[in-house]
Amino acid sequence: MRKLFAIIGHPVAHSLSPRFQQAAFDAAGIEAAYLPFDIPPENLPRAIDALRTLGVSGVNITIPHKEAVLPLLDELSPTARDLGAVNTVISNGGRLRGDNTDAPGFLMALDKFLEANRLSLPSSAVVFGAGGSARSVLWALSRREVSRILIVNRTQERGEALIRSLPFLKEGVQSFSLEDRSWQEEIEGSGRAPLRDGPKKEEKTRRLLLINTLSLQAFAGSDPPFPPLQEVPLDDSILLDLSYVSQRTGRKESGGLTPFLSMGRAFSAPCQNGLGMLLMQGALAFRLWSGREPSVEVMEEALREATGQGDLWKSL
Repeated sequence: MRKLFAIIGHPVAHSLSPRFQQAAFDAAGIEAAYLPFDIPPENLPRAIDALRTLGVSGVNITIPHKEAVLPLLDELSPTARDLGAVNTVISNGGRLRGDNTDAPGFLMALDKFLEANRLSLPSSAVVFGAGGSARSVLWALSRREVSRILIVNRTQERGEALIRSLPFLKEGVQSFSLEDRSWQEEIEGSGRAPLRDGPKKEEKTRRLLLINTLSLQAFAGSDPPFPPLQEVPLDDSILLDLSYVSQRTGRKESGGLTPFLSMGRAFSAPCQNGLGMLLMQGALAFRLWSGREPSVEVMEEALREATGQGDLWKSL
C-alpha cells in the first residue's frame, strides 16, 4: 500500500520538498507519494485532524505553522520542545510526534558551506527575524563558538521574548528593532574588531555572520532589495539566507541570489541561500519517517535540476 507524506504551509506552492523527497522515496524503492497542501492558519486544527483520519505517515510543517502546530500534537521531541517549533511530524498509529530537523539541518549546512569555501566560523552573528526559523538558527549557533548574537526584528519586544523562551541561549544575545539603527554600530564594534590568532599572533579581520530568516514578503518590491543592509559595509561578512527563491530582475534570475544575498554582491561577500539547509533538514526528516538512510546525492540532484543551481555549497 502506498504511503502518504505531505508538506503543509501557507503559501506552499513554491516548495521544492515534493521534488527531492519524492526522488528519495523512489530511489529507496519505497511506495510513497509526497504532496503539498496549502493550509491557511485558521484551518490548521482541522488539517491536523485530517492527517490522523487519512493515516498520513509523515508531514513537513512550514511557515506559518511551525509554532502554532505544537499544541495540536500528541508529543514532542526534546529538540522541538527546546525550540518551541516543529517542522517534521511522524505518525505512529495515528499518534503524532513533532520534531525539528531545521535546527540540526541548518547546522550541518553551515558546517558544510564553511568547509567547502575554506571559511572560518565568525564569533559574531546577526540574525534577522524572530520567528520559528530564527529559533533553529539560534539553536545551531549556540552549539558553536559564536559569542555575540544580535537579533534584529520588526519589533524589539518579539526578539526579547524569543531570547527568554530559549533556555539554551548563553549570554551575549541582544535584541534590536529594525528601525533602531544602533545595531549597525554594534556590528561595527563587535564584528570588525581586529583579532590576533595563530602562533605568530598575526592580526586579521574578524568576519561577521549575517543570517536572514525573514520571508520574501518582508521587503517585497523594495529598492534596495533588503533595506536594513543599505548602509552596512559587508566586505568582511558572510551572508546566509534561509530562503532559496532567487531575486528576479525582469525575466532573469540572479543565479541563486535572494534579495538579501544580493546586498553582498558589491562586496564579494561569501554567501549561500537556503537550498543547503533545505536538503539537510529533508534528509533528516526522511530518516525519521522511514528509519533508513536516504540517498542525499539523489535528493541534491533533484534540487539542482529544479533550480538550475549547479553547486549547492559553493559560494554564490
